[in-house]
Amino acid sequence: MQICGRIAFLGGAAWAALVAMPALAQVADAAPPAAGPAPAELAASDDSADIIVTAQRRAQSVNSVPMSINAISGDTLVSRGINSTADLVRLVPGFTFTQSQVATPVYSLRGVGFYDSTLSASPAVSVYVDEVPLPFAILTQGATLDIQRVEVLKGPQGTLYGQNATGGAINYISNKPTDEFQAGADATLARFGAFDVSGFVSGPITDKLGIRFAVKTEQGGAWQQSYTRDTSLGKANRFAGRAIIVWQPLETLTLTGNLNAWSDKSDVQAPQLIGHTPYNPANALPAVLAVPPAPSNARAANWSADWPMRRDDDFYQSSLRADWEFSDDVKLTSISSWLRFTTNATQDLDATEFLQLDSRTPGYIRSFFQEFRLIGSTGPVRWIAGANYERDKAGEQQILRTDDLSSRIIIPGLPSLTRSGVFTNQAVSTYAVYGNLEYDLTENLTAQGGIRYTKNVRDFEGCGYDADGTTYLSFNVLTEIFTGAPPNPPIPPGGCLTFNEEFQPSLIEDRLSQDNVSWRTGLTYTFDSRAIVYGNVSKGWKAGGFPTAPVSFYTGFLPATQESLLAFEVGFKLPLADRTLQLNGAAFYYDYKNKQVRGRIKDEIFGLLERLVNVPKSHIYGVEADLKLDTGQRFHRQSLRHLDQGRDRRVLRL
Repeated sequence: MQICGRIAFLGGAAWAALVAMPALAQVADAAPPAAGPAPAELAASDDSADIIVTAQRRAQSVNSVPMSINAISGDTLVSRGINSTADLVRLVPGFTFTQSQVATPVYSLRGVGFYDSTLSASPAVSVYVDEVPLPFAILTQGATLDIQRVEVLKGPQGTLYGQNATGGAINYISNKPTDEFQAGADATLARFGAFDVSGFVSGPITDKLGIRFAVKTEQGGAWQQSYTRDTSLGKANRFAGRAIIVWQPLETLTLTGNLNAWSDKSDVQAPQLIGHTPYNPANALPAVLAVPPAPSNARAANWSADWPMRRDDDFYQSSLRADWEFSDDVKLTSISSWLRFTTNATQDLDATEFLQLDSRTPGYIRSFFQEFRLIGSTGPVRWIAGANYERDKAGEQQILRTDDLSSRIIIPGLPSLTRSGVFTNQAVSTYAVYGNLEYDLTENLTAQGGIRYTKNVRDFEGCGYDADGTTYLSFNVLTEIFTGAPPNPPIPPGGCLTFNEEFQPSLIEDRLSQDNVSWRTGLTYTFDSRAIVYGNVSKGWKAGGFPTAPVSFYTGFLPATQESLLAFEVGFKLPLADRTLQLNGAAFYYDYKNKQVRGRIKDEIFGLLERLVNVPKSHIYGVEADLKLDTGQRFHRQSLRHLDQGRDRRVLRL
């Protein structure tokens, strides 16, 4: 059970009080954005069936966009307890979330996703905040802070939203500064002592400059209980903050600066033990085999007593957007972004109190992004032309404790391998140019086409290494077993242990350079009732990549090449009952080539180990429909707004 409440003050109140009360009704609209926001940022704040979106980089009714799209307002995100991208599974049909074994989130739309725990793995569902990309899924935790709306686009989005969008794109639109002072707060109390508090302050500094601050914290909630000892796990310790400044130095120029940061020092989740399947039964420890499976209770779990089971993540990002209107019909947009992320997380992957497979995964990400976009219209033609550049750097380690694992290497006279490590460093450069065109063939029939050329270059270096200061001794012996001679030069303490083509331990280096052409074409017919039917054919690509995985041979580091998805979709958007009902439906067929998956290969030392592989051909097809009811909430809000008088006006919100 959750108890939620919200209070906001408009006018002269300095800050909103925090309350927790059930079943209040929202009775007022948020104030409009500050003077000078780009038209692309304007949107309805309610959840009527006719919300305004910018899925095609211009303001449109969601029901006139010829593709499958879900648009959800910020108020709905708050009232439904949507605190992360993963929580969108409650509101978006066809969207799923899976957490990898080292807590990297995996997002899928219509069955299109990419399961990989590597920090720098390119996702199949791209996530943006105010059109600024978050290139890796691990970066998306703070995206839902102080949001005006979120738009979820299904199917390949390569023409307008860049690479790695074979599954779709999620674009969060943040709240912007208001044209009068406003402040507000929310508080939620849940089971196990969990609570979160969020608040904002917004208003003008001058008639051309506005600013908005928002913060949020989540604390408590240790819900997992060990069934072998008296201890708990699952406490949250998260903080997020954002500052947005909108400045309009000229009538035709608007600058939007965004500074945001978040940290996560929470416990990680422990898995549940189902049963024992030793890699090498002869080496299995009796005490490990004696650990009973977890009882039939979702809270019951088990983990190592001397392992911290905690995250230490920090994220910082700054972005600057400039919108320059040359005329009523032509606008230039520039988006620049820089971000930094560091992580150091520990996990217990074996679900016992023993050190069979416990890991620590420190890492970092640096990313720079720049886009220039020109948008215009001429009579029946609407066009977009743009280019972008992105430079990403990522490094990570996986340090495994395997003291009690049955498959640990035992060489008589030498220490057994109990702590192994692997590190990778990857640098990715992406260049792209794109264009999109809409042409009204008749008053009711519109044709659309878009194309993007992308060049992607990924450099890789990595190896398994001696993480405990003794493993190098065993690998010196193994090299001699494979080659008949000791390694030259001998492996030093802390040195690389991965064998290259000559069976010599060394640093593995590689490069993957690929390019592709994404495209989309379609027809839309709009009836006089504003109902539409549409058909689209599109092709999207997802860049290839290298894994971070414990391997003994270089073959485990071989990359998966880029995948492609050819999508066919037909659909309709139908207003009913004097536009109080909205019925949308679509049917789709996806033709996959070289789908990237995390498979297994035989490792000469460790047996079966994971690596990235490509599945040559696969297919996905399905149908979907949704029905929305407009309850007249907008009229109710507007009617009550006239009852709200006075300078220090108090407005209760839920």
